[in-house]
Amino acid sequence: MQKSSGTDGAGKDTLDVALLEVANRDLWQLDLVSRDDRVCGRVIRQLVEPSMCTIRYLIVYDKISGHHVPVPADTILEITEKAVFCDIDAAGFSLLPTLSCPFDRTKEEQVHAILSQTPYWVEEAELGINSKNTDEN
Repeated sequence: MQKSSGTDGAGKDTLDVALLEVANRDLWQLDLVSRDDRVCGRVIRQLVEPSMCTIRYLIVYDKISGHHVPVPADTILEITEKAVFCDIDAAGFSLLPTLSCPFDRTKEEQVHAILSQTPYWVEEAELGINSKNTDEN
């Protein structure tokens, strides 16, 4: 995943940190269940922000479309041995874009706009969390 520039929601220019795609055996192949109790697909990977040691997205394989779909980690409500439950309905999931490289800030903004959700970088800017210099905090 590439670095690109964008804004933090307050109009300040920022440099996006790279998100790395990684595997996680604990979540691999778990069903992603929507808030309306529909299986949307299976979790296959994660997009992680290494500087924060934070999972930003789960990548879900949508069997219907055959696409990999980024699901924001802050929509996850619960993880069990059988499934990952999210706060997105099945219709909202079907509107999410296909994961493509680079997965830049513009594409992240698209995901959050579809879900009518405040992006994580805006929330963190409001809280004063700096994802670029976490070692200094």
